[in-house]
Amino acid sequence: MSGHGGGGSERWLVSYSDFITLLMVLFVVLYSMGQVDVKKYKQLAESLKSAFGGGAQRVVDAGVNSGGGGSSDNDTSSPIVIPGIPKEPATSVEVAGRLTDMLAMSGLGGEVSVQNNIEGVLISLSEKLTFIPGTSQLQPDAYPVLDTIANMLSQLNNEIRIIGYTDNTPPAEKRYATNWELSTGRALNIAHYLEKKGISPDRMLVAGRGEYHPIFANDTAEHRALNSRAEIIVIYSVSTDVIDVNLNIVP
Repeated sequence: MSGHGGGGSERWLVSYSDFITLLMVLFVVLYSMGQVDVKKYKQLAESLKSAFGGGAQRVVDAGVNSGGGGSSDNDTSSPIVIPGIPKEPATSVEVAGRLTDMLAMSGLGGEVSVQNNIEGVLISLSEKLTFIPGTSQLQPDAYPVLDTIANMLSQLNNEIRIIGYTDNTPPAEKRYATNWELSTGRALNIAHYLEKKGISPDRMLVAGRGEYHPIFANDTAEHRALNSRAEIIVIYSVSTDVIDVNLNIVP
C-alpha cells in the first residue's frame, strides 16, 4: 500500500522535468527574438538620432561645416543609416555648398544661414536683410539674395517651402491684424518674387508661424530681430514608400 503510494508520488517529477525543459526552450526562443529586435531598434534609434540631431550643417556667417552620426576613415562625420531609410541625397549637400559659396561671394553671409536638415536644405533670412521691420515689405538688400536663390532653384525640380516668422511686437502695417497674418504676408511676398523670377508656383508652399516659434526669448532688440525672419526650405527628393526595418511601418 505504502509502496504504491510512493511510486505514484514520484510521477510529478517527470511532469516537472518536462515543464522545466519546455520553459527553458521558451526562454531561449524569447531571448533570441529579443536580441534581434534590440539590434534593429538600436539601429533605428541611432539613425533617427543622426537624422534629427546630427544632420550636416553649413552656416554662412560661421564659415564652417558640422555633421553628426558615424565617422568615416578620413575622420569626417557621416550619418548612420539602415536599410529602407534613405541617405541624405548627395545633391542636397551640393545645393547647400553652392548656395553658401554664392552668398559668401556676394558678401551677404552675415544675415543668411544655410543648413542641411532632415527635410532638406534650409535657408534662413534675417529680418534685417529681408523685410522692413514690422512689415511684409522686402528690403532693397533682399533682392540680390532672392535673385541668387531663384537662380539656384531654377536649376532644380525640388518642392520649396517658404515660412514667415515675426517677433512678439504688433505689426506696423494696419492691414495685418495679427503677427500670424504678417508672417504669412512675408512668405507670400517672397513667393511672389520667386515666381516673377521663373519659379513655378506649383512647387511652392507658403506658411506663416507668427511669433509662436521664436529662436530666442523676445527680451532684447537683438533677439527680436533674430526671431523675425523668413525660411526657404528646398525639400529633399527621396522615396519614402517603405521604411524597411522589419517593423512593418508603411505609409
